[in-house]
Amino acid sequence: MQSKLTHHHLSAEALHDEHGKAILLTQQDGIDEPHTVLVHPWQLRAVCEQFGIIASDDQAAKTIYTLQRRMTGLLGRIEHLAEWMTNHSDQRHADLTYEITLLQALQDLASEWCGDFADNMRTESGQGADRKERGRADPEQAGLPGL
Repeated sequence: MQSKLTHHHLSAEALHDEHGKAILLTQQDGIDEPHTVLVHPWQLRAVCEQFGIIASDDQAAKTIYTLQRRMTGLLGRIEHLAEWMTNHSDQRHADLTYEITLLQALQDLASEWCGDFADNMRTESGQGADRKERGRADPEQAGLPGL
């Protein structure tokens, strides 16, 4: 990790002072002496969280969990529809080649995206173990269907 960052007229430098870690922010304003402020990394993080520049860890974890739950629910519905289309639809009498190809492509994409977080998926109903083994989603989720 670099200890100094320069962005336009602002520079930030990581320091260690008598109180521990610190960040020295220096802003050059015209030809006058530069303005400097020394802040603790947690102070800088708190300011960024307060103004929505970065999300707090709890908020980010909640958002990630919600997106994982929704993607896993979507994968389950796609898998169910793909299984039904291939095994129970009237595809033998109608040309559904395009629809089935598109559905299988969607299934592959959803499965790939969900595979990245299947090991980390938290479930309230304790279904994570068999989901990890299969690497796929269960069609039904706790709570509202599909959400």
